[in-house]
Amino acid sequence: MISKILPETIKYDGSQIAPLWAYGMGIKGDSIVIFHGPMDVTVENMKDFEDRKAGKTIEGDDLIHIIVERFNPPASMRLAYYMQRLLIVCVMDMLERRGIKATREGDDLFINGGKLTVSIASAGVSSEKIHCGINITTRGTPREVKTAALEDFGIKDWKAVAKEIAELFVHEIEDIEGDIAKTRSL
Repeated sequence: MISKILPETIKYDGSQIAPLWAYGMGIKGDSIVIFHGPMDVTVENMKDFEDRKAGKTIEGDDLIHIIVERFNPPASMRLAYYMQRLLIVCVMDMLERRGIKATREGDDLFINGGKLTVSIASAGVSSEKIHCGINITTRGTPREVKTAALEDFGIKDWKAVAKEIAELFVHEIEDIEGDIAKTRSL
């Protein structure tokens, strides 16, 4: 799996979860691409029908954005959601290494009752895709949602956080692939 941290600020609007988004930047194959920037998911790019129906806004002034794409034909919505939960556990592990206690409810992480992450998984014809956003700041988040942010806990170096999450996730995927390769089927 290719891991890449993009240094420039990029606004996440939901279009990045489209198939082959990373390929457009020369990243070919399974990948985890991480960048930071604001988030404002447009209605046409909103994948969660319940959020769309409720007219929710998905926004913030600065988040770490993690985009995972995995080519595993045939693509599976179920596998996408399993991988999403694995990614969220890797984020939780990174926080615990820094002495920050988070609780997980499904695919969301909370710290002291404040929502730290937003996440979605989906599948297309050829790949599974995941987006996970981690609040760097609470500025710009929806007023009706109590939020938490990395800066609240003294985390300032988003690239170090991104690198650690990517390493944890890639290790888990490679470890699973290794287990599959050495296990005799029933």
